[in-house]
Amino acid sequence: MKNFRAVVVLVCCLLFVLAGPLNGSKAVGAELKEPINFTFASMPLGSAWYVYAATLSQMIKKSLPPNSSIDVLPQSGGIGNPLLIGQEKADVGFSNLVTAKWASEGLYFYEGKQVKNIRSLAGGLNDVYVVVIFREDFIKKTGLDSIEKVIAKKHPARFICKTPGSLSVPTAEIILSTYGAKMEDFKTWGGSSTFASPEAITATFRDGRADFTIDVVPPHQPAVEEMAMTADIRFLPLTDKERAKLNERGLPNVSMVPESFKGQKQEVPTVTPGTILMANEKVSDELAYIVTKTICEGKEELVKAHASIKPFDPPTAWQPEKVGIALHPGAVRFYKEKGWMK
Repeated sequence: MKNFRAVVVLVCCLLFVLAGPLNGSKAVGAELKEPINFTFASMPLGSAWYVYAATLSQMIKKSLPPNSSIDVLPQSGGIGNPLLIGQEKADVGFSNLVTAKWASEGLYFYEGKQVKNIRSLAGGLNDVYVVVIFREDFIKKTGLDSIEKVIAKKHPARFICKTPGSLSVPTAEIILSTYGAKMEDFKTWGGSSTFASPEAITATFRDGRADFTIDVVPPHQPAVEEMAMTADIRFLPLTDKERAKLNERGLPNVSMVPESFKGQKQEVPTVTPGTILMANEKVSDELAYIVTKTICEGKEELVKAHASIKPFDPPTAWQPEKVGIALHPGAVRFYKEKGWMK
């Protein structure tokens, strides 16, 4: 009888080991036995997204098999990244919530280019704002302290903006269209309209070679923060007309709190496009799980690299209003294991 009981106990133990943990979760890290090589879509050097991606990549590598590699792309942005990921030119990347949603539904800039194969991993990553920045000496010299006034006068202003692929470009186009203008109109009026990297825009403002810019940035974004410290600038509030035009595209009204950038003393009415982390649907559940787990459990390390990600709230990062598009199954598994998602 004793021998029979011993056999039963032994069999039960073997079945427990083979079955794995009682909660049904898998030892995800153990499933990735071969080196993983993937591409991370971010934005140009000097941007918050590039800092996020570079930092997060180093964190993720600690959970991957030896000899794995992650290539961070220092290009594109909110508009371009959904396309890069959808076309499998990148595996994982950051996007704005609104652009991911537009892309998945084939709206606006993605009409005829619908991207159905993108999935979210986490949302609500930071506070991000549309900003209109004028040089103070331009305002003093011309008396023009709004985009509406510049356009009404057809003033030869020198406009500069991030390169195409960034949400800054279509955002600028939407704002200018409020008054029936386009970027190229500044050239027609004797001014200029150019595209450049965040760092180049800062240098151009510092040297007095540009009058105003329109951008989409989180608080203390490095390039704009440097601009605020090295050039005399003013953050202009979006007008009711401009906000209404952007509201039509899904960007809700918010206010940029004082001291989001050095010298910005007043609250600035604006709108926000949101920020998410997403992946191609072909990314394995195991890798999606690891990426999601890393960003959620490594928030403090990311905050040290860039303070703008401090508002990120991992327990609610799965919520539909924060991600905009369907979650990747690997992300769903992580959130359910944590008990954050039912």
